[in-house]
Amino acid sequence: MQALCVQDGGTVWRQYSAGGGCFGDQPRYGIQVPEDHGQTGLRWEKRYETTGGRIRSGCCEWNDVARQSFAQVNLGIRDGKIAAITSSPLEAREVIDARGRYVSPGFIDFHSHVDGNAYAAECIVRQGGTTTLGGERSLNGKTIRNIAEEGFIINHGFFVSQSFALRDAVGIKSIYEPAEEREIGAMVDLAARFMESGACGICFSLELIPGVSSKELFEITKVAKAYHKPVTIHLRKDGREALETLDEIFELAAKTEASIHLLELMYMVGMAGTMPKALELIDQARRSGLDITADSGVYDAYTVCIGTGVFDPGWQSGYLGKSYQDLVISSGIHLGETCSEPLFRHLRENSPSTLITAFVGDSDAVAMALQKDYVYVSTNASDGPCYPMAGSPEMAGTYPRLIGRFVREQGELSLMEAIRKITILPALRFGLKDIGSLEMGKNADMVIFDYDTIMDRADYVTRGNPDEAPDGISWVIVNGHVVVRDGTLLPENKHGLYIKV
Repeated sequence: MQALCVQDGGTVWRQYSAGGGCFGDQPRYGIQVPEDHGQTGLRWEKRYETTGGRIRSGCCEWNDVARQSFAQVNLGIRDGKIAAITSSPLEAREVIDARGRYVSPGFIDFHSHVDGNAYAAECIVRQGGTTTLGGERSLNGKTIRNIAEEGFIINHGFFVSQSFALRDAVGIKSIYEPAEEREIGAMVDLAARFMESGACGICFSLELIPGVSSKELFEITKVAKAYHKPVTIHLRKDGREALETLDEIFELAAKTEASIHLLELMYMVGMAGTMPKALELIDQARRSGLDITADSGVYDAYTVCIGTGVFDPGWQSGYLGKSYQDLVISSGIHLGETCSEPLFRHLRENSPSTLITAFVGDSDAVAMALQKDYVYVSTNASDGPCYPMAGSPEMAGTYPRLIGRFVREQGELSLMEAIRKITILPALRFGLKDIGSLEMGKNADMVIFDYDTIMDRADYVTRGNPDEAPDGISWVIVNGHVVVRDGTLLPENKHGLYIKV
């Protein structure tokens, strides 16, 4: 039996679900808080934080999240679950001293391209991510088998990729080819089978796969609705043209009554001054009763494969004067080179999987998006880094950047608001019942971080290393097992779970 106790606790955030008592068996680890914490009555369904102190275990302080209050508790973990929430001293075989730090549920990355790649998962966990959900190109048997046979350092679930997996399965070869009636029917049947086997939802990548028709979109969305699972959607266009494509999504939500989540809001509408109008339109749609949420990255550039529909002819029109010189090659033999039109055309034709970073974003748009309570934060890590020194910094630095820059330095949102956007809110949105909060009986996924120093160090290839580990992430625990200890990654600890919904 394993038990964890994290001691001299930092600030802990979660939803309440019972507490108190002793372990019985001696825990392996412990989290603890100061003695002078005070105590209030326990309140159900409240979210809270705790501040750090001296090793104790026992009582907790619960306050209304709206007052931005803090609670102080000691946490014990056994057999991969949270087994004690108490103010009484906890004795454990190993104790983690979280003095002066914050203890949070593990961060949930619900839109990235980890997809079974071990190196990408290590980048995620070093920045506090304990769960990732595959999106646009996920859910293939080989990936699932590899994770099951070899183990994985973080929890991993899958969306059904309509734009890639389903279309590939029925034999559609071109990203520009519309599906025929029989092919749509076959994709509907496949999507239903995946829903029954535990997929988290269905993902559409409309800009990357321009051939997806409105009928194809509608029929497959109905499958997700039938199984009470969400649909995530990458808009057909970005920049100024993105506003015109929102109507299609609003109409889809109205006709199907499906839960729809808009992917990559920053990278779709966070440029050319379009974010304010986009948020206004989404606000109106939500007020009309449509079930729509969104996510945003926290960087002002994006990285994607050069061969996708993103860079179809005329791509510059949505970016107000941006050109080939605003594109940087982020993988392969031309890594770090600024693009030219001849190089762009060569790579698009001969090496379409080459990563390219587009410096076309509006940094102010990130803060605008984060102000909305329906906008969560994901890495949006577009296809990389899947190997060292390539790709974009999102997979290595998103969450430290969110807390370090947008909370601590700029004050764009509170710490509690930021933590909610990367823990409990996505867990509730995507039906993840056993993660997202620190509650009795839930999976022991935790991040312990130093609020004063947390910050991303990763950067784009022209300015630094895209995969450099952040500052301030002290400990990361996945299902009761330490995978980052005092800032050091322990890659051999592969105890992540395959998540089914």
